[in-house]
Amino acid sequence: MNQSALLETLIQLSNFRQYDRAESVLATCEMEQLRQLLIVSDRAFSARLTYSLEKQWQRSQDAAYKGRKSPLKALVIILNTWCAEGRRSAVRCVLSEMQESDLAVLMQQASLDREIYSMLREYIIPQ
Repeated sequence: MNQSALLETLIQLSNFRQYDRAESVLATCEMEQLRQLLIVSDRAFSARLTYSLEKQWQRSQDAAYKGRKSPLKALVIILNTWCAEGRRSAVRCVLSEMQESDLAVLMQQASLDREIYSMLREYIIPQ
């Protein structure tokens, strides 16, 4: 997932105070993604999410650290939850920040809510 979409997802999660979900997304991030998030964390995130980000950064410094799953897989769960909660504007904010290649991968996820699948069509340019 590109950095803009990742940042927007975390901002929305922070705004909704869904810190456990934000931490699950952070756990899927590569070291470079975490480093870039640290640069903007003071301006973009709540203090609690910034603390979680710093802890995840420390864990990533461990040689045994490996991202276990794709941020896109974690994103599917979050988007489905937001859709069920009626937070469609948050879904659209994240989708608008995603690159077309990520949108195409997201569209292939079988567990994606049908409503989100229909929203994706607005962001993918037909070829």
